Formats: sequence, structure tokens, C-alpha cells
Amino acid sequence: MVKRVLLVAIVVAALLVVAAPALAFNGYRADYTTAAQCQVCHPDKHAEWMTTAHSSTEANGEPITDGAGCAGCHSGNYDPQKAVPVSGTGTSADPFVYSAEVPADNGAFSEGMVGCSTCHYGGGTQHAAPASALANADICGQCHSRYGDSKPPNDKYPLASPTPGGTINPMYPIGYKTLGEANAGGWTDALPLTDLINVPTPAKPVAQIYYTIAGETTTTTLPYTARTHVEGALQYQEWANGLGKVGMSSHANALVQIKAYIPESEINQGKCLQCHSEDYRMAPDDAKPTAAEAKYGITCVTCHDPHAEGTQSSVWNKDHDPQLTMPRQDLCVQCHTAQLGPNGVAKAGSEVHNPMKEMMNGTGAIDVPQGSPSVHKGKCVQCHMPPTGRDREDGHPATAGNHVFAIIEPAVAVEAITSGKIAGAKWNMYYSACTTCHSRPNDSQALWLQETLDNRQEAMRSWNEQVTVALTKAAKRLGFKSTAAANTAINKKAMKKWTKGQMAFQKAFTNQQYIQSEGSWGIHNWDYARTVILKALEQAKSVKK
Repeated sequence: MVKRVLLVAIVVAALLVVAAPALAFNGYRADYTTAAQCQVCHPDKHAEWMTTAHSSTEANGEPITDGAGCAGCHSGNYDPQKAVPVSGTGTSADPFVYSAEVPADNGAFSEGMVGCSTCHYGGGTQHAAPASALANADICGQCHSRYGDSKPPNDKYPLASPTPGGTINPMYPIGYKTLGEANAGGWTDALPLTDLINVPTPAKPVAQIYYTIAGETTTTTLPYTARTHVEGALQYQEWANGLGKVGMSSHANALVQIKAYIPESEINQGKCLQCHSEDYRMAPDDAKPTAAEAKYGITCVTCHDPHAEGTQSSVWNKDHDPQLTMPRQDLCVQCHTAQLGPNGVAKAGSEVHNPMKEMMNGTGAIDVPQGSPSVHKGKCVQCHMPPTGRDREDGHPATAGNHVFAIIEPAVAVEAITSGKIAGAKWNMYYSACTTCHSRPNDSQALWLQETLDNRQEAMRSWNEQVTVALTKAAKRLGFKSTAAANTAINKKAMKKWTKGQMAFQKAFTNQQYIQSEGSWGIHNWDYARTVILKALEQAKSVKK
């Protein structure tokens, strides 16, 4: 009897499911989880998120009404095929303008803000993903890459126009996979954004407009994006391209770079991953990935907290919050430091690694006065991230710092021209690395300073070459074939057994390494750098047999 009743119940339930119409839902994905649902279990994180522009219905409301070209990034789970355009109010750039009342009528999106499930996939599956997977910059890049769509159309997620004959800009996050999506094999990463947009700087820019410098025979395309969206929204492709070793972005490819030059066993034993892998940094101490397991270099969340209000406003726009994880003057020097130990001075015979912090402080080199800070101390962002974009509507300079991070010398900024027209014209790069402190009337790029930069770096490189020659001669006087051979052999002995000549040689070797590794050739701290390189020359020349 019980089995018969149970069988009847199952059959009835099955018939009800078949007979019932499909449940309606707002937006593109049925499994989108709203911020209100997440708040139940994550009240503290939700409260932090509420302090950001991501959560602001006021900030996101107007862009949503502008239609498909905007709403995909300014709402949660937007579906343009469910939105009804208001006829006759569109523009050539965005042919459909949508009424602010539409969402309540046809469920074009799930919430009028950038909600939790915009980045965390939703439906509970995000809990299957390791927290360190948030290091994936593709999650942020879905929106922070506006006007990067040089690979049209979006063939992976083709979208029909909401009106006959219309078109939709494919570059916004509809149907992109985000953190926590599960598949048959378990948890998987977000779909690589490079599958959807052309991230590498094209030799001949397609849709995106970069800066170019015309040479005698060729035109060089710079990785600085030019056509901006209000504040910028170009951070992803600049970060991905960058200017680093072997043509790679130093931050995006930080992990790739050390794997190319350092044996995996040494990477695992040292502290390399702390500064070269964001998923390593995010992982708990008892679950740190090895070099083989680590997946990401230095990404968005190394510097930015998408959930919380930042500690400072933007350098160039006091009303903008870049949501930095700590004050900007402390952020870069977490990794750009030689970590020289308790006394803060390099050990003779050692190879100093990236002593930018020490150079700014005027410390770290051997047998020179310590503690002469540079006027550039604490100004990494001002010099390495000047805005390069031009507003898409009027061509005026934007106020969002670029994310290439390479120094833009004044002469480069003056010579750089947009690869295409913006607001009907081609424009030069308005700011340089020196603009913040050294611009003058009618010289926004501080071109007047270029000669000083050239002269100082030329002098430093000349002194460095003299040290190289002096060390080579000193090594031979000590009985070695080369500087490297001398350094290796002397380091095998206990320091207390070094001769006076060997000690002088090792000090000169390390002081030169300090200058070379620091890499600014005097610009970060001219007085201290000059003192160090000249001391190295003196030490090398003093070596006797």
C-alpha cells in the first residue's frame, strides 16, 4: 500500500513538472545570486561592498538606461534581449536607449548594480572555488577593458539585437564565465578573457585606439590605450600588455618571468612567490601553492579591494576612489625592495635584488652615508601611472592612471599620437611621468626636464661602464679570469678569511649590482645613486694583488 501511494505521488509530481511552464527569471543567467541573498551569510563583506561604487544604484542607474553598451557592466546579470528600447532616442554610438522603468517590466537584469554574482558565479557553485582563484584578473577585466573589443564579433556568446536590423557592441560581460562556475569535472576557472577580446596590442590597432610614434621607417605602437570611457576602464589591457622583460607585462607575467629564469626548486625554497604570484599571496599559510601549482602573477587584487572603500582618493581625481588595499606610498614597496636584513645594508659580495625602496630611502649600499631620502620617495604612482587616455566624446585628458606602469618620458609623451581619431581629431599624450611635479604653463608633459633626465642617466651609465672595466682588471689582479669567477670563488670562503683586496672587490661588486638592479640610473635618487656608483669605482680601483 505504501509503495503504491509513493508511486502515485511520484507520477503526479512528474506530471506537474511537465505541465508547469518554465519559471521566469530576471536577466541572462537563471542561477544569478543577488547581493541580498549573499548578505545573509556574509554580512560583514556585504557592508564593506556597500561603501563602493560597485554597489551604488545611483552611480549605476543612469548608465543602465543608456542600453546595451553600458548596462552589461553597470548592472547585475543584464540581458539586452529582454530589454525594450525607447524608440527614437538612441545615438549612433549606442543605438538603443532604454527606459529606467524597463527592468521592472521585463526583467532585463537581476539588480541595478555590480552585485556579488557578477564576479562570483552564483547558485552556490562559487563556494567550490578556492579563495585564491580571485587572483584571476579576467574577472575584473570583463568590465575594466572598455573599448578593447578588437576581436568582433563575440562568436562564443552571440547576442541578437533587441530590434530588427540593430547591432550590439559585443564588449560587455554577458555570458562570460566568472569565479566559481562548476562543470562535469568540478570547479573551473573563468573563461579566459583573451577568448573574447583582443588583449595583445595589435600591430595595427583595430577597434581600440592606442598611441603610436612614427619612426624613420616604421611606426611603433605603444601599449597605452588612448580612447577612454569616462574615468578610464582600460586597466585590463594595459596591465596585460605592459612593458617588461622579453616583451611581457612585468606584473601580469611576474610568475612566468621567474619560471623562465629561476629553477623551480629555488623558487619554492625562496620568497619569490610572495612577490611574483597573487594566488600564492592570497592562499593561507598552511596551503601555499608551489611554483608548479601557482597560476597567476601580480593581478588586480594585489593592489585593489573590490569589496571595500579604499584608504585614499585618486592622485588625479579627488572624487575617485581607487579602492587601494593600503596607502599608495606603502603599496609598491612591499615588493620593490631588496629586503636587506636587520641592519639595512647589503652584504659584500651579494647580488642585490630590486632595491627601489632602499634607493628612495637613501640606504642599503656599502661604505656610503645612510639615510638621504629622495624627493621622489612615496611618489611611485605619480610617476609610473600618469593618465594617458583621452575622453571618447571631447578628447580631453582623462583622470584614470594608466596600468602599464612603465615610465613615460616627456619626449615620448610629446611624440606619441593616437592611432585613430577621437572626437574628430588625433591627439598627443597629455601627461608624462614628470607632469605631476614638473609641468609648466604650455608644457603639460614637462618636456623642459628631458635634457636633465638624459644627462643624468648618461652619466650614471658611463660611471657604470667604468666600474665594469675596473672590476674586470681587479679580478685579474686577484688571479681570476672574470668578475663573475672572482665573486663566486671569494664567496666560497668565509668572509673573515678574505684579504683586503678581496673585500674591496666584493664591496665594489655589490655596490654596482645595487645600481644595476635598481634600474632608474639615478632618477629615483640622484645624489645617493651617484655616491654609490662612484664609491664602487673607488673600491674596484683600490684592489691590489
